[in-house]
Amino acid sequence: MLTSDEIKEMLDALPLPMFAKDANHRWIYGNQAFTDLIGLDDIIGRDDTSVFDEEQVDIFWREDSLVFSGQASTSFEEIGEGTFALTRKFPVTLDDGKPGLIGLIVEAVASPEDLKKTRSEYRNAQEKNNLLIAQLQSEADGHAKHYEKRLRDLERERDTAQSLAQTDPLTQVGNRLGFQADLQSLSKRCDAISGSFTLAYIDLDNFKHINDTFGHRMGDRLLCQVAERLKSVDRIVSVSRLGGDEFAVLLECTERSTAHVEEQIQRIVDFTFQPVTEFKREVKTSGSLGFTRYPFDTKNLSELKHFADLALMKAKKAGKGQVREFETADHSADLRLRQLEAGLAAAIKQQEISAVYQPICEANEERIQGVEVLARWTHPELGSIAPDEFIFIARRLGLLLQLDQVVLRRACKELGGFIDSGAIEYFSVNASPSDVASLGYATNFLDTLRDFNIAPTSVVIEIIETAVMEKSQTARNNLAELSAAGIKIALDDFGSGYANYRTLLDLPINVLKVDRSLINTINYKPHLIDFLVSILHMAQALSASTVCEGIETEEEKVIAQTLGFDALQGFLISRPLDIDDLCNAIRRQAGDRASIESQRVNILPDTMVVAGRG
Repeated sequence: MLTSDEIKEMLDALPLPMFAKDANHRWIYGNQAFTDLIGLDDIIGRDDTSVFDEEQVDIFWREDSLVFSGQASTSFEEIGEGTFALTRKFPVTLDDGKPGLIGLIVEAVASPEDLKKTRSEYRNAQEKNNLLIAQLQSEADGHAKHYEKRLRDLERERDTAQSLAQTDPLTQVGNRLGFQADLQSLSKRCDAISGSFTLAYIDLDNFKHINDTFGHRMGDRLLCQVAERLKSVDRIVSVSRLGGDEFAVLLECTERSTAHVEEQIQRIVDFTFQPVTEFKREVKTSGSLGFTRYPFDTKNLSELKHFADLALMKAKKAGKGQVREFETADHSADLRLRQLEAGLAAAIKQQEISAVYQPICEANEERIQGVEVLARWTHPELGSIAPDEFIFIARRLGLLLQLDQVVLRRACKELGGFIDSGAIEYFSVNASPSDVASLGYATNFLDTLRDFNIAPTSVVIEIIETAVMEKSQTARNNLAELSAAGIKIALDDFGSGYANYRTLLDLPINVLKVDRSLINTINYKPHLIDFLVSILHMAQALSASTVCEGIETEEEKVIAQTLGFDALQGFLISRPLDIDDLCNAIRRQAGDRASIESQRVNILPDTMVVAGRG
């Protein structure tokens, strides 16, 4: 964890422009080279909006957010008109425990080719224009009319170049540059008259499928048709294609009434996404739309675009052809997600993920055989986070493998004594398909066990999606290496969905863990008894043991015991326990067994006692 003084000392020692930011994108330091570059001395406490326009700030902050989540970043960033720099950003944890970043700038980097092409004509015309103005000032009055005509010609050339730079070549509506210019212009106009407008983002549904099915010519015609229809809608003052199949529209002076706006937006969707007929084919279309309103939701244009994007994501999650308005709760949820992303990345890096252990008991004796290791995370500000939520975030950020490694090391450290003493026979850990399909997974896993002197024969790895394993030779190789070392492979949630039985025969499966949904619904679906019996027969044929998950009632336990499951797991058996509670549970079990054995000896006939001793 770096203090502000340490950051300052580190940055001052380097000649390149460098800066540091906190999680709110505010500069907390910039060396002299950096302040010279941006032309601002008093940067502390300010952010990019003090220097750059809304579009560029939006780009900067999107890149910053990735770094706050723990990922280093290298990108071209615009630092002036047509001037780009190569910026390298590194994540750090500041002395208040919150995420920050350090940036290093390589100056005077040529602009990317695509921006060169779109802006070159505009820049050339502008240079000629500036030169001509200088010449006009030095020429005699008798030549003024001639130069005025030339100036008008150059201004027309400049306007043409600017229009080309802001136009999407396929649909002939605005591109991102054009959208940004229209957005800024409309916001200023509405501010002057105390007016309002609506920003809507539109995304076509199943556009890739249309391209794949009907060809890219049809896909291009569809985009052009959507653009033409949007342009023809009354009160839409700007249409832009942001890229791919996503459009932005601006509706001027819409009413404050939510119902009125929603009605207007729905009419746009109904008109725009009528079937398209091209090349003697009719293609049915639909699109998702998310919208936000200026100035009612925000007057910050970067925020306004972000709010529209959040509303669009909500619409797409709701299904095809849906319309959703931005709501304050969306922003709160987004802020919470970003906070969780940054916090989870830091927690994994600092190994602050804890583990709990759910006992797996022998079916008839109800003795704890082993435990399943489960990850738990407590955010310093938001408290305990549900496993489904933070595991989803870890998967989205590409941190799932690191998360699983932290949990494995903690389990090895805390359970080693129980394994050595024979108090439990094994512990099982979950592995995602991406884990098992990664190069070196088996080697790293076995190395971790060696670090803690854990025998591979006392470890079970639980996998789920056999379909993924089937397609990955790397996954197969990793499982084969782990199995050869003595680790048992368990197929988790078996019976809940698709399973390729050919894969069951090909993979080294040692345990079938039957999904909780089968035992929990058995009262309503009696035919599941036959299905469970068939699973048990299959396990026997595979020489695999069986675990019945999700045991929550005495009736479910009796059914599982009667059917012949080898082991049971569920809340009735035991909820997940922290290491101290697990220790107490094992001690109680040992005491109960000793008491039972003592009672058995006391009630045996004397002759049997003697015979037993002999």
